[in-house]
Amino acid sequence: MLDQETIALLDRLQSINEEMLADQRFTGMEAARAYSATVFAAFAGPVDDAAVTCTSIEVEGAAGRRSARSYRPAQAGDALLPVVVFFHGGGWSVGDLDCYDELVRTLVALSGVQFISVDYRLAPENPFPAGLEDAISATRWIAAQGSDLGIDPDRLAVMGDSAGGNLAACVTNYATGELGFPQIAAQFLIYPVIDVSRPHESYPSRIAFGGGDYLLAREAIDATRDWYLGSGDRADDPRVSPIYAEDLRKLPPTHVMVAGHDPLRDEGIAYYERLKAAGVDAHLERVEETIHAFLSFGVLESAQRARRRLAAAVSRTLAPKGSVSLP
Repeated sequence: MLDQETIALLDRLQSINEEMLADQRFTGMEAARAYSATVFAAFAGPVDDAAVTCTSIEVEGAAGRRSARSYRPAQAGDALLPVVVFFHGGGWSVGDLDCYDELVRTLVALSGVQFISVDYRLAPENPFPAGLEDAISATRWIAAQGSDLGIDPDRLAVMGDSAGGNLAACVTNYATGELGFPQIAAQFLIYPVIDVSRPHESYPSRIAFGGGDYLLAREAIDATRDWYLGSGDRADDPRVSPIYAEDLRKLPPTHVMVAGHDPLRDEGIAYYERLKAAGVDAHLERVEETIHAFLSFGVLESAQRARRRLAAAVSRTLAPKGSVSLP
């Protein structure tokens, strides 16, 4: 069952949605992006700014320079740190660096690992493969900078939530088949979008939790898919739906986190099961009592607990061999 904090949060989300629907200043995509920004700001929760140093940088994207933020533990000094390249969620069409600032800061402070959050091009203005191309080229560029960014490129991981988890998975799949692409040391997929091609009925969680009462609705999944694909691209392309990737055997250690009351729950589990069957060192974490996007809602104790577990997994997975890391 949902925990009481999540039930209260859903009530507040409904109120915010009704208020913004009554506000005639925003329509269409502008309204969707304004709603996303409002929700992330309202429920971000506290963060210890003193623990993290944030620097605005530009990374090399497929269509030129893209904005990014480099987050580094304040006490790291000149040490070369592991790095997580982070891709935000939002159905490839909403969300930005500001929406995820608090979450990334918290994960950096808890893990002791450097994060670089990348601002990729959004649909529908920039449909597939624009966002993925930015994610791929930004990852390549970050790895090439090495000590200039204070990172150890041999301990580079990718992470994303929802559509950002989709991009992280697709970048990792690309890396295994592209000669000369930086080796991905690990991937962390947070309630990722894994399959936008099959009918909703293929995944029971889509039916059980996609009616609109649990934040993410089936109609929104369909709309963001259509915005992302534009016209002419296939939803069963493995660069769009990673469930169709043919060979997963070379993928690095993978951490998949799903929420119990999330329409995307079952496809995340299905991908984890495919990874395990392929012999990948994969771990599944199910946070049963909450909803899609919960990790960004720092006001929830379930989010705070999951952040601590995720940060420990990041630290442990990216620690130098033979070293002692967080339990």
